[in-house]
Amino acid sequence: MPGNTVPTYRPNRRKAPRRRTRLRSGKVIAMNGLFINDCLIHDRSTLGVRIRMAGRTPLPRQVKFFDDELRVLRVAQVIWQRDNVAGLAFMHEEASHDTTPREISTWTGKFYALRRQRT
Repeated sequence: MPGNTVPTYRPNRRKAPRRRTRLRSGKVIAMNGLFINDCLIHDRSTLGVRIRMAGRTPLPRQVKFFDDELRVLRVAQVIWQRDNVAGLAFMHEEASHDTTPREISTWTGKFYALRRQRT
């Protein structure tokens, strides 16, 4: 039919299937351990996550990502970012095993975002 356009098909380039989440929460942390932003996890796979942050914060190329539900800290590369939505690819297959209970309690405790860099 003339005038009708067919949407173009984009092949799925993901290396692992992704699962939608029920908007689980997480935190984006700088590589030096300082808090960057809270986020909601929209979907995840074994290799990465798509997040929506609380604000429009430009992210560095590499970050640490804390998953509140799983209580794990992962090093991730920022693959793309549009406004407050970003795609993160985990740098290692497994979560960091060198995360201490104290670090986890830092990110799950009250006022975690108030931690400041020492000068």
